[in-house]
Amino acid sequence: MARRNNNRVGLIDPGTIVKYVILTIVFSLVIFGINHLVLRALAISPTGQVGNGMLTLYEVHNTGAAFNLFSNQPEAIVMASFIILAIILLVILTRSARLSHNAVSSMALLSSGILMNLADRLSHGYVIDYINCNFAPNIPVFNTADILIVCGALGIILALFSRN
Repeated sequence: MARRNNNRVGLIDPGTIVKYVILTIVFSLVIFGINHLVLRALAISPTGQVGNGMLTLYEVHNTGAAFNLFSNQPEAIVMASFIILAIILLVILTRSARLSHNAVSSMALLSSGILMNLADRLSHGYVIDYINCNFAPNIPVFNTADILIVCGALGIILALFSRN
């Protein structure tokens, strides 16, 4: 069985690129589906919210980024999203042969989360958040795309420190 030479910098691996694209599409479709179901459930709820235990779902319009930072600078958030996506794509295209499965999956998670929040921001002017953790009152309301962004970023950090 042929082994990939991971010591070569800049070698392109089409399989890794295809894996990244497929994972990004799948993760984005999952986020889209979850968002659609949650917002539909909230629309038919008489109180506009679902749950009252550890988690409550209700719609919040977030004009900022993480923890509502930069709420008065939507153009900067959109530009930063495009820059981060471009960097990820550049890494995938130029380093694909050197990337582990975990690194590619993490980049797909991060890209999907950014893309879905970007789609909200471009279509509505804000991101729709809806998950409230009642057990941790200091955590702001967030959405599934935010979860993927955090998991993807953590995965990339772990991949950077991993030797495999």
